[in-house]
Amino acid sequence: MSDGCDAYISQLYTYLDGELSDRECAQLQAHLEDCPPCLQEYERDAILKALVRRSCTSETAPETLRAQILTQITTVTVTEVRVHRN
Repeated sequence: MSDGCDAYISQLYTYLDGELSDRECAQLQAHLEDCPPCLQEYERDAILKALVRRSCTSETAPETLRAQILTQITTVTVTEVRVHRN
């Protein structure tokens, strides 16, 4: 693995989740074709993601948990900072 691999490795889950732009996908795919260690990391992460997906399909989150998560996602916190000058 080269020094430039860290940036690609950090994008693997984003890639697996389909959250990269077309340009980013193409760059990552080209890197994976030329870098066996990164391809190995990708394959491991893809297998892990598939395993988690299969293991969790029969379970659903309780409605209260879903509501709490949605509240957390949609809540905006504003903090006001006042500087007192003498």
